[in-house]
Amino acid sequence: MGNYIVLTNKDTFQTILENEGLQIVETYDFYFFEKLKAKYTIAKVIDETIKIQLFEEYEGKEYVNHIAVKFFERFETIEAAREELNEIVKASGNSEDSIHSKLVKTAEVVL
Repeated sequence: MGNYIVLTNKDTFQTILENEGLQIVETYDFYFFEKLKAKYTIAKVIDETIKIQLFEEYEGKEYVNHIAVKFFERFETIEAAREELNEIVKASGNSEDSIHSKLVKTAEVVL
């Protein structure tokens, strides 16, 4: 099982990054047609027993979920997690729209 996960934050979907079982590695802003659509954070899992807290707003109601880290897609290396982010950008639209998609690194933590 890999050591790294990718966490997502959007307007209606928030992942709590403050967790003693995670070490934040780097964060990226995802833009589509120059509009910020999401923030993606690569984190190293340092405690396999943690739960990730998610907040979601849907049809005027707020929901809170606590999901065990074992249910998140895992990556062996930081590079593999970055490759996944690049695939997200490529998949954000058809080939013509992909020129309007970009990831911008906003924060990096030295391990």
